[in-house]
Amino acid sequence: MSAIADFRIIETSKLNDLKANAEIKIQKGFLSKKTIDTYWDYLNLNSKKLKDFPYSGYVFAELLIFLVESKGIDLLKSEHDDVVNSIVNKRQNSTVILTYGHRRSFLTKLIAEEFSVEELIAFTKDFSGNDDPEWAKAEIEGIRALHDSLDQLTGDDQVVLLSIG
Repeated sequence: MSAIADFRIIETSKLNDLKANAEIKIQKGFLSKKTIDTYWDYLNLNSKKLKDFPYSGYVFAELLIFLVESKGIDLLKSEHDDVVNSIVNKRQNSTVILTYGHRRSFLTKLIAEEFSVEELIAFTKDFSGNDDPEWAKAEIEGIRALHDSLDQLTGDDQVVLLSIG
């Protein structure tokens, strides 16, 4: 089974409402239960979907750790960690918020052509035992997707929301 990586731009002013919409509610009736989930509806109405990532979203689980440990590129922490933690807790998915600060600090370091399949294979083999060159190629495409998404940010009033699930 594969996971989908969904990249969207959303205004920072909408993050608290996104956090509120992340909760799945159960409405109980006399002999019935109804699930109310407004998260994706809210996102579809209040964000701009970016280019689809054609590989498994699971690529980002190792890739984001590789970037931190091997390159000092930490995309996992931001001033919006409370929003991320709330969404992850409520949705049971992986969520990352990429900020304009990430763009300023790391855009020029996320050039896919400057990463090699060999270095990614070496890391993932050590990290998870995976030495598949196709996986490493997908990770390089993940670097390209991160770069291209960050490049879409025009200021501190927007973030990129990466949802993996």
